[in-house]
Amino acid sequence: MKKLISTVSLIITCISIVSCGSASSDIDASNTVKQSQTESSPATATQEEENNQEDPQKPVRENLASTVNNNNTTTKNADKQPKVGIVKELVNGDLLCYVTLVDEKGIEHNVGATFEICEEEKKFLNKKIRAVYEIESVSDCESIEPCGKTRQESIITKMEVVNEDSRKQSESSNSQTLSNGEWTITLGNTDSWNGVNGTGNVSYQGCDANGKCLKLTGGKISCRDGKCVTGWVNGDYVYILEQPITEEGNASPTLRVRKDDNEILKATGFKVVSGN
Repeated sequence: MKKLISTVSLIITCISIVSCGSASSDIDASNTVKQSQTESSPATATQEEENNQEDPQKPVRENLASTVNNNNTTTKNADKQPKVGIVKELVNGDLLCYVTLVDEKGIEHNVGATFEICEEEKKFLNKKIRAVYEIESVSDCESIEPCGKTRQESIITKMEVVNEDSRKQSESSNSQTLSNGEWTITLGNTDSWNGVNGTGNVSYQGCDANGKCLKLTGGKISCRDGKCVTGWVNGDYVYILEQPITEEGNASPTLRVRKDDNEILKATGFKVVSGN
């Protein structure tokens, strides 16, 4: 009996020791975790502070991006500005001269220009003009008073009056009409030939005595063997105008029309009716 009591006491003692040891280990582990968290907190806070600090180059990059976007917008707007139009009005504003232009489609545009343009109002008003645009730095203030702000804008820096008479004369000198009483041929863009055989973009209009006409473009010129030949292709048909080379350059041409290998028309006796 005494031995049994002694054994039980020993077991209880051992269990108590193990429990205490385990509890001590749990406390030590808990303290270790807390200490680890405490030690790591300053580092974490420091990292967060660094992340929250503003990038010193950020404003520079933002300003650069804004400038690029503004320039792109200015360029796109410049592409939509009319190059030719009739000047309806010129008004001097605080920041720019403002021109009201009516384009060739009848659409009205209000565009900025240099103050020098407005100074020549009598020269341009109600005239057809050709405008030259440039991207300039203009004041971005609300009034004529300086505020130190500018913006990039496409404005008219030069205008010239389009002389309709000289334009028509130029077109006339670049065309030629020939007739033999039965056929009338009008050639256009005759100076498109650069002297190299097989080049040019001459237009052709041939009309018969009944007023039926045929229009062709893309005529190529070749000069050899004492004659110049201008040719047009129209499906299965080939139209050829042959003219002998002379010092005066006024030799009468011959019109030939071929279908495949067959010549279906040969017309001679042409004389210059108008043009050079």
